Amino acid sequence: MIRSRRVQSAAVGSGAAEDFARAYVAGEDIADAVDVARTLTGQGLLVSLAYLPRSDAETETTGMLIDTVAALGETARGVEVSVKPSSLGLRVDAAGARARLEDLCAVTRDAGAVVTLEMQGTEEYDATLRLWRDAREHCDRIGLTLPADIRRSEREAAAAAAEGARVRVCVGSYPVPPGAGYDSEQEKSRALVRCLRTVMEHGGYAMLASHDPTLVAIAQDLARRNAVGADEFEFQMFYGVRPLEQRRLADIGYRSRTYVPFGPAWFEYLTTRIAARPRTLFSYLRAIADKR
Repeated sequence: MIRSRRVQSAAVGSGAAEDFARAYVAGEDIADAVDVARTLTGQGLLVSLAYLPRSDAETETTGMLIDTVAALGETARGVEVSVKPSSLGLRVDAAGARARLEDLCAVTRDAGAVVTLEMQGTEEYDATLRLWRDAREHCDRIGLTLPADIRRSEREAAAAAAEGARVRVCVGSYPVPPGAGYDSEQEKSRALVRCLRTVMEHGGYAMLASHDPTLVAIAQDLARRNAVGADEFEFQMFYGVRPLEQRRLADIGYRSRTYVPFGPAWFEYLTTRIAARPRTLFSYLRAIADKR
């Protein structure tokens, strides 16, 4: 239903979906992303940019992100570019995906920005790891996302951190086959904490992607226990969700990064996230009622 053109046209045509999305998606084009990025950096926040291509034009992502980095100018320094393996064409052409990722890494390196590779569930897990390791041969600052709801992520977190890598840990928003992951929300949260601790203990640069106040507090405690400075790890939260908390963390000296999606597939992005992980809806609804 989400991918149905009829459903999308009806939702977008009503205006309600677009009004709702405006608080969580920068817009459809590069200018929108640049405006939001500059506003956030002016507030002392770090920025992560993610392009949302239509499903029939995923491989245009690299070019759009490269153009966005160029449009940012000096603001690009310190920006993270977040990219999905599917948007690099990994599912159909591994060599092409590697070449696109290397191009993106070269541009971000010259601009003082960084790249983080996302993880899209278990089916492409091994292929994504290979893509990330190949890219590290030319770009050692490329980050990797590890969903803690997949059991093997704790082991991979230790290996990546031992190399001093940037590792983003999150709960995960893609379905996981029985036996390959954790079922309850409590188990997933505990696994995330273990992954986060593992990254810090093994010398990696930890990036906690969570809005959960308890996990934020635990991350601060883990950093203190492992003598990790406030500028040696970071918090990541979605644009529009708990914006005051994001600024509070920045104000007290932590690195706080806002994940800013933009692009024509904003409707599919929001609805897919909610469909894959219904609890996400509560974050959005809470953000509407409570801007803390």
